[in-house]
Amino acid sequence: MAQALSTAEQPLGRGRIVTTKRGRCVVLAEDGPRLVLCPLYEAPDLHHRADIPLSWRDELILGLKQNAVIRAIPFLKQRNAVIAEDAYISALTLTQLRLRTHRELQISTLESKRLPLFSGRPIRHSAHLKHLT
Repeated sequence: MAQALSTAEQPLGRGRIVTTKRGRCVVLAEDGPRLVLCPLYEAPDLHHRADIPLSWRDELILGLKQNAVIRAIPFLKQRNAVIAEDAYISALTLTQLRLRTHRELQISTLESKRLPLFSGRPIRHSAHLKHLT
């Protein structure tokens, strides 16, 4: 596996693989002490519209099973709560991830506006969207 690196003081870079309590994730953006991450799943039972299949090259480099995906649903995490690995996804996969994440956040925002009032407060994605430009 990869070495654990101190993430508090060094930039990680887009496309870097990190480990969290949730599992392995891809860094989509950095914002000071916070990271925007997308989770990696090895051969999920159910597929989501936001899933991006990894190329065989990415699967091989990351040591993942066939049919691994990145789910383009970002979440925020504190920088000090992750362990950096010495692995990156390919530039092509990173570009696909950025485009799919942007699209998914737009769709999610539209869906939340269409929900009835009793369904709860709409989710605001502005914190995630500002990192994708």
